[in-house]
Amino acid sequence: MDATTRETTVQVLGPMAAAVGGVRVRLGGPRPRAVLAALAAAGGAVVPEQDLIDAVWEDRLPASPRHALHTCVADLRRALEPHRPAGQESSVLRHEPGGYRLRLAQDALDARQFAALVERAGTSARSHPVKALAAADLALSLWRGPAYADLAHLVFLDPERWRLTELRCAAREIRASVLLTLNAHHLAVTECALLTSEAPLRESGWALRARTLYRSGRQAEAAAVLHTARRTLRDELGVHPGPELAHLTQRILIHDPTLTAELHGPAKQPA
Repeated sequence: MDATTRETTVQVLGPMAAAVGGVRVRLGGPRPRAVLAALAAAGGAVVPEQDLIDAVWEDRLPASPRHALHTCVADLRRALEPHRPAGQESSVLRHEPGGYRLRLAQDALDARQFAALVERAGTSARSHPVKALAAADLALSLWRGPAYADLAHLVFLDPERWRLTELRCAAREIRASVLLTLNAHHLAVTECALLTSEAPLRESGWALRARTLYRSGRQAEAAAVLHTARRTLRDELGVHPGPELAHLTQRILIHDPTLTAELHGPAKQPA
């Protein structure tokens, strides 16, 4: 991997952004940004030209779709490789058989760096909680807003947005669990409140918040949180809580003594 590839970074955990050698570059209008987003979401895989056209222009195709795509690619190459000599093959936005591929260093795409940090935090949560906390903190610090925030209208990005958002929730659950392990109850409660605010339909977040409150000696608040969870699920989804929340509610109501001693591992991360 050459120096140009190593010094180019792309950010998608918030509005789309890119930098070369630490200096922010202009990505142009919504079409070039959408092309870059599609390539970033592919995780280094080749994206066929027709797939890029269908994703970026949807049903509003220009008169010459491939020419429009090639124009976007040329604009992006000028932005991402400003010092590339004329005629030299691009090392960042490469043309491959059948399509294009975004070629970046492992930690040069914030979404990829984020996923690796969450995995590290989850793996070390039980054996090295301090290291896990540091990894979770760093992972969450990479977010600058909703993923692909300036391209919210593009439907093809919905699966990737969902994946990253779920992974962010998993990172918050890992962080809260580790704080609980370290007996930082107040910070764990705050983290759980953030989690249920950002993802109010995530039952595991409500369960972790209730357990954290209970272990902090705030049993009445734990019961109230579970009541709020039930009401939220009923009002938003028209469903009753799943077995985990239902069982936890009973344990809290009978003051199950094992609740105060349990250590809870991190939530399972989405694939």
